[in-house]
Amino acid sequence: RFNVLVHTLSLHQTLLHFLWIRFNSFKIFGKGTCNNLKALLIRIKLLTMNVRMDPDVLKEVRSGKLPTLEANVLDGTTPEGNTILHVAARFGYKLLVEKIINQRPSLAFKSNDKGETPVHVAARAGEHDVVEVFINSVEKYPGIHIGSIRDKFGNTPLHGAVRNGQRKVINALAQKDSESLLWINDAGESPLSIAIDMRLTDIAQTIIDLNDSTLDYRGNKGQTPLHCAVMRQDFDIMRTIIHKKKDLVGVPDESKRTPLHYAAALGHQKMVQELIKQHPLIAYEKDKNDQTPLHLAAATGQVRLMEGLLEPCPDTIEIVDDMQQNILHIAAKHGNMDAVLYILELPEMEDLINSPDVAGNTPLHLAVSNYHSDVVDVLSKNPKVEIRSINNSGNTALAIATLPDDRGMELQKHLTLKALKSAYKQKVINLEDFPENTRLIDANVEKPKSDDKIDAKVEKPKSDDKKIREMGQIISVMSTLIATFTFTAAFTIPGGFKSDGPDKGLAMLISKSAFRAFVLSDAIAMTSSITAAVIVFWSNSRRDTESFLDTLPFAIGLTWISLIAMTLAFVTGLFVVLQKTLWLAILVCVIGCAPPFLLYIYSPIYLLLFERISKSRTSLSNRQNIIEDNPFLFTVRLMKIFFESQIFKCLCSRRKSSCCYKPNQDFTVSAV
Repeated sequence: RFNVLVHTLSLHQTLLHFLWIRFNSFKIFGKGTCNNLKALLIRIKLLTMNVRMDPDVLKEVRSGKLPTLEANVLDGTTPEGNTILHVAARFGYKLLVEKIINQRPSLAFKSNDKGETPVHVAARAGEHDVVEVFINSVEKYPGIHIGSIRDKFGNTPLHGAVRNGQRKVINALAQKDSESLLWINDAGESPLSIAIDMRLTDIAQTIIDLNDSTLDYRGNKGQTPLHCAVMRQDFDIMRTIIHKKKDLVGVPDESKRTPLHYAAALGHQKMVQELIKQHPLIAYEKDKNDQTPLHLAAATGQVRLMEGLLEPCPDTIEIVDDMQQNILHIAAKHGNMDAVLYILELPEMEDLINSPDVAGNTPLHLAVSNYHSDVVDVLSKNPKVEIRSINNSGNTALAIATLPDDRGMELQKHLTLKALKSAYKQKVINLEDFPENTRLIDANVEKPKSDDKIDAKVEKPKSDDKKIREMGQIISVMSTLIATFTFTAAFTIPGGFKSDGPDKGLAMLISKSAFRAFVLSDAIAMTSSITAAVIVFWSNSRRDTESFLDTLPFAIGLTWISLIAMTLAFVTGLFVVLQKTLWLAILVCVIGCAPPFLLYIYSPIYLLLFERISKSRTSLSNRQNIIEDNPFLFTVRLMKIFFESQIFKCLCSRRKSSCCYKPNQDFTVSAV
């Protein structure tokens, strides 16, 4: 009882201070009683005071030595408030822990500055034997469960044990008190949710087996353990939870999203199939935005998931969200080309393709607003699309494409407008049939005669022209610098030239494969950069923004090629002179190749943009020639074919006999 009182008062320092003052102020007890109570309070006060631990004692305890357990040793604490029992428990010294508890049982409940008892420390460190000592030591105190003690953050020893993956400690604490598995800390985490979040599948399954009531847990956002398992993409624990409690499949969180919503958004097909199998009707469930799992799959472009959701519930395709947007709206808005193509092949396509949302926008309007030029190209050329549809603001898709924009997306805007112009020409729309639109008039779209066809030739704002010209200047400067560097490198080659003999003037390292790669890369960089500079100069001299924008992607692509080739030349040039120190040569290659790789990831990825455009166009029945539409992509693919060809392998071989190329051998460029 005394130890329990000590623990209680140590947690309530204000109460202890109050009792001490009141006791010294009033003489309400007899002399004997007064002396006994005073001694008791003095002892409690000493126990709860923080006395700095002697550094020598701390060293002995950390090394496992058994110091003399005097009062000053037992009462000492570290700057973090840890007692000698905390330190012994942390390092797993079982005998020392037993001796300290026998001499001062109250230290088992003494907390440090974080509110952690020695049990918290031992559980987090995975000291199973020490935890067992603590469990046995509190059996003499009925009603006290060592696994239910909480620190200042609401964590029990089980929280720390689960977070560090200490299976033995979890079993020891949970088997003694399975109710402690239900405790939730101040962050709204239970031991089970922590295990799932950290993908500790085996520990999560152990917790469920020990107490399946843990599945009734609800997080801060009302999410169940099944939500957590799906979001962490842990299929095994998801299946275990469904087996134990199937009803959780249809339980929504605070945003009204079921586990199927999250599985669809993450693109986990196996999870979607399992959830649909257990509860097919959840495909109809809407979240707080009235979006079904099918909407989320369309937003992320998960075509296979869309197929899996539509197969058991085909009528979900008709559902719209709170903005009255169907799945084609969603796919077009997010620029998911594969999803758009899949939806256009469905029988229900005609009901979706021209459907307006709450703002009157069709899927084409949304694709144009976000400058998804590949989606615009596909939708605008579809014969079922009403290209002249007007939204609630009185804008057509073409009018939206001509509006000023400050998002720095001039190139994407140009490609979008170009796709619309092409569609207008193909559909041969007369101006008389085109509805009156003040925005088109303000944008200087000339009205041809009634017999003429719309050319959709739009004057761009001067600010856009300035930005485009600045981009061209940057490309020109970069290309010139690259050409200068590569030209210099060509005549200061690594290894130098032979100064005498019959091969006088030839490169010293010409027989090295790395040197050949250096020369080839340098030549590619030189040629590409000069070509890019000439293209920019020629296009800029025409003073025609439309023509300049048509050639700018080609110049950008060539600049990228020259940058990559120059980097390869630098790396191979160093490799050829450092290859005797192989580790240094490899390290230089890795360092040299890192910047282009990072630039390719984090810069505006024009290559991916052109890939998507070409992919969308080649998927259409009336596809155009890819060489005409995208010369940059053609150049890249032609280079790829060259590097994979036998000619390149022959150039890089050490012996002429290894070259299997014959002059009369036929080569096909089927990929082009």
